[in-house]
Amino acid sequence: MIYALGAFDGFHLGHARLLRRAAERAAEAGTGWGVMTFDGHPRQLLDRDNFRLLFSQREKDLIAAYLGVPRMEKIAFTHDFAAFSPESFADYIEKKYEVGGLVIGENFRFGRCRAGTPKILAEICAARGWTLDVVPRYTFDGMTVSSTETRRAVALGEMSLAAKMLGYPFIISGAVAEGDGRGRKLGFPTANIPVSRGKIYPPEGVYSALVRTGGAWLPCALNIGSNPTFAGEREIRCEAHVIGADEDFYGRELLIFITTRVRGEIKFAESEGLVAQMKKDVEACRADTKDYMKKNAETMEKFAAVL
Repeated sequence: MIYALGAFDGFHLGHARLLRRAAERAAEAGTGWGVMTFDGHPRQLLDRDNFRLLFSQREKDLIAAYLGVPRMEKIAFTHDFAAFSPESFADYIEKKYEVGGLVIGENFRFGRCRAGTPKILAEICAARGWTLDVVPRYTFDGMTVSSTETRRAVALGEMSLAAKMLGYPFIISGAVAEGDGRGRKLGFPTANIPVSRGKIYPPEGVYSALVRTGGAWLPCALNIGSNPTFAGEREIRCEAHVIGADEDFYGRELLIFITTRVRGEIKFAESEGLVAQMKKDVEACRADTKDYMKKNAETMEKFAAVL
C-alpha cells in the first residue's frame, strides 16, 4: 500500500496533489493506495484552547469520498503517541499497516517535538524498503495553499478565497435542533445547526449557501450570529433558511456548503427592518447560488453522488 501521510485538516488543493501522487505511485507499483491520518488533529491535543478544526470528522470523510480516496486509516493521536520518536513512529505503522511507500508534503513533520523531517523520513523509508515522495507546496497568485491559510480565509469571511484553496465550498454540518420558532413567525423558517466548539466558523453575518435535499441543490440564506435585534440572544447560532423548502428538517443532519458572504451582522431597531433586510438577503443568496451552480455544477454534482 502507498499512503499519503499527514494530519489533513480537511483536504485542500495542496493535499489533492499528494493524493494524486499516491495514486500514481500505487499504479506504478501495482498496489493499492490510501490516506494515513489521525483520529483527532494533533493540535487539538497539544493546543486545544487555541486551535479550531476546518472540518469535523464526518465532513472530512465526505470530502475524502468526494476526492475518491479508496481507504483511510486513522491513528489515534494520544499523548503517548505524540511522544514517539521518528523511528518509533515508523515501527508503529510498519507493524500495524502494510506499508510499501509514503507520500508527504515538504512541510510534514512527525514524532516527538516534530523532530522527524522529510530527510529523516527518507532515511527511515530507505532502511525499510519503502518509497518516499515529497511533494512541493502548492501556490497560486503568489499564495501558498495550506490549512493555516484556508483557516485564516474562513475566519475573515473570505469564502471565495477559501473555496479556491479547497477546490470546493467550505462546509458546516450538524443535526437540526428545534429553535425558538422566531424565523417562522417572521416568514423565514430556519433550520438551526448547533455550533461545534472545536470547529472554525466564518464571522457573524449572512452567507449564501447550498443544501442538498429532495434530490436537488437548494439555495440557502445562512445567518451566523447572535440575533442582536432581539434582547437576550447572545450565543452564536447557525440558522439556515432553505429557500424553496417546505420541511422543518428537525433531527436531520444538514450539510451546508457556504459560497459567499453577503453582509455582516446588523442590529435593527425593530423586527420590521429585519424582515425587509431578510427579503433582500434571500434574493441575494438566490442569485449568488444560481451563479455558483452555473460555474461549479460538476463539483456540486460530484458531491451529490457521495452524500
